[in-house]
Amino acid sequence: MNTDGVSRDPASTDTGGSIAGAIAHSGTAVGFYGVTPVARPSAFTQTYSTATRTHANPAAASVAASTVIITPFGLSSSAQMDNLVIAVNNLVSDMTNVKQVLNQVLDDLQNVGILQ
Repeated sequence: MNTDGVSRDPASTDTGGSIAGAIAHSGTAVGFYGVTPVARPSAFTQTYSTATRTHANPAAASVAASTVIITPFGLSSSAQMDNLVIAVNNLVSDMTNVKQVLNQVLDDLQNVGILQ
């Protein structure tokens, strides 16, 4: 271990190393995996606070179209309208899950300092 806290293989020509401890960076820019360092981006505005780590299967499904129109709304039956209501509710459920997963990703990245 060198005095700078970085251990290096003396036989290696690689100038990198491993750090045996916590990393703290107080500079104004950082770059991961060889990317040119950039300034920290501004914070996300999160108005939806529910988070989850469960990425659920989609609940929404395709609604069958009908060529026979017998209602004033262009539907063939009240059952077709019921199916549309169920489909919309499933889409709302799916979107809620996507928002929760994204919110958790944002929280995780904020917790490690990658996002603000």
